[in-house]
Amino acid sequence: MRTNCLAFLALLTPALSPLAGQPVQLRIYSEFQRIDPFGQIVAVDKAQRPREILSPAVPRNGYASFHVAVTVPEGTPFRLYLGQNPDGVFKLTLYREKFEPVGRGWIPDGLVRVLEPYDSRAQPPEDPIPGRTTTVFWLDVWTPAEAPVRRVRLEAQLNVGDHWVIAPMEVRIRPARIPDHPPPGEPLAPIHEPADRSALGPLLRYLCSGKAAAGPAPLSVRRMIRRNAAQDMALAELLEARLGREAVRQRILEIAGGADLAGWCREPRTPSGQGAEWYLRVRDYLLRTAE
Repeated sequence: MRTNCLAFLALLTPALSPLAGQPVQLRIYSEFQRIDPFGQIVAVDKAQRPREILSPAVPRNGYASFHVAVTVPEGTPFRLYLGQNPDGVFKLTLYREKFEPVGRGWIPDGLVRVLEPYDSRAQPPEDPIPGRTTTVFWLDVWTPAEAPVRRVRLEAQLNVGDHWVIAPMEVRIRPARIPDHPPPGEPLAPIHEPADRSALGPLLRYLCSGKAAAGPAPLSVRRMIRRNAAQDMALAELLEARLGREAVRQRILEIAGGADLAGWCREPRTPSGQGAEWYLRVRDYLLRTAE
């Protein structure tokens, strides 16, 4: 990991591109804020106030996932590093997101495992998109089941020429431990729908007592969101032993904006004005209650 002094200086002074004098940006978003090849949040995912990813809470024996967006002038080479302190607490896996044309824009979906550190000259993007400035990565953070409850510094570190930009997170490992559970098999939502729709399959199965039709799905952003939602619902089932099934389901239903469970199951609706990130409130509730 680069020194704390370097990180402090990088945060104070925005890096400038050695090619065009334009700011170089390194940003971290929740899994529900997909980023297009020009550095903008995909329109269907936008929230009035996107969540700042500064101190995310994560469960043990489970995944937490983030989009890491690197914006540089077109054609500018860069390197992306990952660091954690203490070292070796998390298992980190990095994927490059592949953009798909949707309507008049682009949405990232397919995932390609990449080496870390990522060197754009050795592992260039495959998508020939004119004017592209942004490469987006999916960062999977696995927390072991026996990890101690603590705070861990996790950083994305961007190198462009002689400049460094650091995006730090103070990750809070919570007492919640995800129980073993079968992999999800619900159909994936269409790519053009908001990112939270990929979490609705496991949520519907839990709230509405449905059954998943098991089936493989290509590695993608949508599949990872579904996986993460499935582990949330496994935690919800674990909480039932202490709180009762009805209490847990009712609280999740309220967060989802529903009043009547039967009606919501017939026609699921999500809270208006909160964008795709509304689902994070479900996860917040589960992690907080598990403590």
